[in-house]
Amino acid sequence: MTFGDLLALRWEEAAREVGFRPSDIEVTWAIGQYPHFKTKRGYGVTFHERGPTCQLLFAEKILSAPQERADGVVRHEIGHVLDLTIPAPRLDSWAAQRGYRLPHTDERRADAIAEAVWRHPISYDRDLVQSTGPGHYPRPLHLGL
Repeated sequence: MTFGDLLALRWEEAAREVGFRPSDIEVTWAIGQYPHFKTKRGYGVTFHERGPTCQLLFAEKILSAPQERADGVVRHEIGHVLDLTIPAPRLDSWAAQRGYRLPHTDERRADAIAEAVWRHPISYDRDLVQSTGPGHYPRPLHLGL
């Protein structure tokens, strides 16, 4: 599966689980440069442009990352998109109906949203990058909330 296929699949799944049409929220993505990407942990970033529009930017190294890492990063960034484009009361209510309480801090909230969508936690691998494989759970505190 290509990275683009993975991203499209996860976006379709998120839309179905949360209850919106994928076209309701405009999400574009690209591979590019960003200062954070120079770090070992830097794989993805989400920009909220306006209204229901977000841009996902990924480091080129995600194209050769292990599948569990790429999937973890994608799920985490989609968590940010949902958080930025769906009103908090609606998203909190949806998560509560699934048995999840969403925290109020950005990074842990993105992880919790992703966990509520896929019913699988985001862990942090040996390099402290998001992953769907084994690792640290929840997000280590020293990474910021």
